[in-house]
Amino acid sequence: MPVISRDPGSRLLVTTLHDIAQYDPSRAWASVPIDDNDLAKGFRDVTYKSLLNAVSHATHWLQAHIQLEDVFETLAYAGPKDLRYPILALAVAHIRAKLLLPSPFVAKSALSHLVRSSHCKIFLHDATFHSLVSEAVELSGNGAVILQVPQLESWLQDEPATPVFWDRSWDQAKNDPWMIFHTSGTTGVPRLVTYTHEMMTSLDAAELMDDAKGAAVSNQHYRDRRWYTPLPALHFVGMTIALQFTFFMNGVLVVGPTTPGPASPELVSEILRHGHVQCAMMPPSLITDIAATPTGLKALGSLDFLYFAGAPMNVETGRKLQNHVKVKPAMGSTEAGAYFLGVDDDEDWEWFSFRPGMGMEFRPVSGNLYEAVFVQRPELQRWQQVFKLYPELQEFPTKDLFISHPDRPGRWKCAGRTDDLIVFAHGKSLVASDLEAQIASHPNVAGVLVGGSNRMRPFLLVQWRGEDGTDEMERIRLLWPTIQKTNDTCSELVRLTRGLVLFTKPGRDLIRTTKGEISRKLNEKAYEAELSKRYALEI
Repeated sequence: MPVISRDPGSRLLVTTLHDIAQYDPSRAWASVPIDDNDLAKGFRDVTYKSLLNAVSHATHWLQAHIQLEDVFETLAYAGPKDLRYPILALAVAHIRAKLLLPSPFVAKSALSHLVRSSHCKIFLHDATFHSLVSEAVELSGNGAVILQVPQLESWLQDEPATPVFWDRSWDQAKNDPWMIFHTSGTTGVPRLVTYTHEMMTSLDAAELMDDAKGAAVSNQHYRDRRWYTPLPALHFVGMTIALQFTFFMNGVLVVGPTTPGPASPELVSEILRHGHVQCAMMPPSLITDIAATPTGLKALGSLDFLYFAGAPMNVETGRKLQNHVKVKPAMGSTEAGAYFLGVDDDEDWEWFSFRPGMGMEFRPVSGNLYEAVFVQRPELQRWQQVFKLYPELQEFPTKDLFISHPDRPGRWKCAGRTDDLIVFAHGKSLVASDLEAQIASHPNVAGVLVGGSNRMRPFLLVQWRGEDGTDEMERIRLLWPTIQKTNDTCSELVRLTRGLVLFTKPGRDLIRTTKGEISRKLNEKAYEAELSKRYALEI
C-alpha cells in the first residue's frame, strides 16, 4: 500500500519507511558531504532504498551480536553525530527493543544514572567513545555488556542486505516503547523520557488538527524542504528532524561532517551554502555567532526559514536578520514534544500563537509574565503527548515563561524558563534570560550568566571570547555600553553594577548542557566562592 494512501495520524515511522522504500525508492531521505574535508565538492543524496538497506544491515548485525532476554530490552548507543543514530533507532524497532540515547556530554555520574535507571543491559558505542562508556557502565554497577558498532559505511553501503520485514499494525505497535531520551538535568539528575511509536508521530498527528491546512501554521513550513540542524539525533529535536520531517513532511535531512563537538559557526555556514539548505533549526546563540560575519549572514539569508529553538532570540540579532531571512520560533520539550504554533507574522517575528489543539493555558507568574500549562482534555488527547507520559495528571506546568502581546490577544513571546526568574531579597524579580540575550550580542562575549536569587543585586558572569590580553577593568570598559543599554530596561533595584561583573577563569569556561545552553545551576555552584567574595565587598 503506498504511503500516500495511509491515513495521517495512524502511520508508524517504520511502516512508512518500508512503504516509501517500496513505492518511491529513489526519493531522497538525507544528503551527506561527498568529502568531509572539502564541502565545496558538494553533497550526495541517500535514498529511502539505501536507508532501508542500511537498516537491514544494522538489524542483521544486532541479531548476530546480541541476544535479547526480554521483549523491549534496553540497548544504549553513544557515538559521533552521524546517520548511525537514526539507522540504529529503526533497526532496534525491528528487533522489538528500546534504544536509550544518552548524551555523552553529561557528567559521568549522570550517565551512569541513566544506564542504571533504564536497566540497560547492552551499551553500543563508536570506537571513539569506548573509555567514556566503560567508565559509565562500571560506575553504574549493573554489569551492562559493552559492544563496539561498525563504522557507518558498513551499514550505509551498496551491497544489498537480506531484507528485513515489518508487519506490525498501528494498533499493535503504537504503544510499544521505542526510544528513551532524557531531560538536560540542568536542575538535577536527568530524567528518562520513554517515547512510544505513537509519540514519534506527533507531526503526522498534527495533520488532524482543524487548522492543519492553514498557511500560518509551522507544519506548512516544514514540508518539501532541505533541513539542517546542529542538534544531534540523541535529542528529540534532532531525531524528529531526521525521521518525522523527512518521512511525513517530505523533507531531506542535510548532514554535516562528523565533528567531536559542536559545529563551529564557520562550518555551519559552509553546510548551509554547499548543502543547499532551505530551512534550519538552531540555538539562538549559534545564530548570533553566524550572523556576526558577512559570510555567515549571507548563508543565513539563503534560507527560506530560520527557526530558533531552546531559548529566546537576542532582539538585536533578530532585527538584523529581518532583511535577510524569515525568522520563526520553534518550541517544545522532551516530555511534551513539539509545541504546535501559529506563525503568521513576519514583522513580529518574536510573537506567535499556540494552536487550539494543544490545550494550553497561561497562568500569571509576575507582572506581565505567564507560565504555559497543559490542561488535559479528552478531545485533545491525540496531541497532548505529555499526558501519555503522565496520565494521572490533569495539568502539566511547562516551566516556560511568556509575555503577552500588548495589542494582540492570543499572541505570546518566549521569556525563558521559570528557572530564569530571579527573585531578589527585596522582593523585586527579573527574568535573567532577557538580560543575558542582550549582553550575549556583544562581539567579545562567548557566554553570559545572570543570577542573584535571594541577594540584593544581580551578578553578571561573562565568558570572554578568546584570550586577547585585556584585563578585567578593560573588559568591563568595553562591555559597559551594552550593560548600560540593558540596565535602561530595568528598574533601579535590579540593575547590574560594575562590582558584580565577573569573568570566567582560563580553563573554566561556562558549563553548558547537552543542548548547548548555559547551565544556571552548575555554573553558580562552580563560581560560588568567587561570587560570595564579590557580594561581601558590596555590603
